[in-house]
Amino acid sequence: MYRGIFVTATDTEAGKTYVSCKIAEALKKFGVNTGVFKPVSTGDRNDAKALIKAAEIDENPEMVTPVFFKNPMSPYGASLLENDVSGKVFDLKKIDSSFKYFLNKYEFTVVEGVGGVLVPLKRNFFVSDLIKKFNLPIVVVARFGLGTLNHTLLTIEKLKRDKQKVLGIVLSGKRDKKDISVKSNASIIKEITNLFVLELGYNEKIDLEKNKWIIK
Repeated sequence: MYRGIFVTATDTEAGKTYVSCKIAEALKKFGVNTGVFKPVSTGDRNDAKALIKAAEIDENPEMVTPVFFKNPMSPYGASLLENDVSGKVFDLKKIDSSFKYFLNKYEFTVVEGVGGVLVPLKRNFFVSDLIKKFNLPIVVVARFGLGTLNHTLLTIEKLKRDKQKVLGIVLSGKRDKKDISVKSNASIIKEITNLFVLELGYNEKIDLEKNKWIIK
C-alpha cells in the first residue's frame, strides 16, 4: 500500500473534497489509520473540517490546512492581495513540516490539492510542482458531464508529461439526465487513457475491495 495519495482535479468545484472525504471514509472502514491533509486553502477552512470529520481524527483545521488565505481565489492571487496588508506569503516550509507530520503519524494520508494542476501557488510554482514535491501517486477528480473529456485529458496529459504516477480517475457530482454525454464519458476516458475510472455520484460510497487501485 502507498503512504498516501494526492487528489487533484480538472478544475475548481469538480468534487475534490467530496471524493477525498469518501476515500478517507472507505479507508477507515477498511481498517487503515488514515490522515487527511489539504496544504493550502482560500476563502475558509471548511474543506479541512470536512476531511477531519470524514477521517474521524483528532486534528485541528490549522494543522490539516497550514497555509490559508481569506480571499476565495488562487493562492497566488490571494497572496498578492493580502501581502500588502499582513506580509503573508505562501509558506512552503510550513507545508513541508505539516506534510511530514501526517506521513509519520498515519499509515496512509489523503492529500487534497486546490483547484486544478496549473493553479498558481506562487509566481512560478503550481499545484503540479507541489505534486512533484510530495511524490505521491495521483487520483484525478472530474465531472460527469459535457466538457469533461477535454478537461480530463488535458489534466492527464500534463501529469504524464511531468512523469507522475496517475492511479485513476473519479467522475463525481450530479448526473444530469438531460446531458447525453454522461452515458459515454466514463468509457471514453477509460479507453483513451487506459486508466481506472470510477463513477461516484452523490451519497455513494467507495468500495475499496472493488477499487484497490486507489491505495495500491
